[in-house]
Amino acid sequence: MKKVFLLLLLVSRVHFFSNSAELPPEERSALDQNVEWLKENPKTVVILEGHCDEWGDHTYNMELGDRRARETKAYLIEKGVNPERIIMVVSFGETRPLDDRHISEAWRQNRRVEFVLR
Repeated sequence: MKKVFLLLLLVSRVHFFSNSAELPPEERSALDQNVEWLKENPKTVVILEGHCDEWGDHTYNMELGDRRARETKAYLIEKGVNPERIIMVVSFGETRPLDDRHISEAWRQNRRVEFVLR
């Protein structure tokens, strides 16, 4: 269990603006750190999970979460991560909030891509 916990600390989630799948410039440094960590740990594979805030209908949020995860995947590949190491891209839309409060800070936290390491 400690090993999984430590891995989560080393790889950052990426946050997005409302109604957007474009990687914000300020999130690229976190992604670059994730790229370096993945390069240093070549046996690790990753699942990218796209998430949204509660705004928008379910179908739209599922599509938006997917676009966010795929945009993140494209960035990782562009920076040299082998595409075979990204074993799955999945969207959970608004169904798995990180913060379930109904305030702007929670919505910001929920618009994200999570890295699940295996």
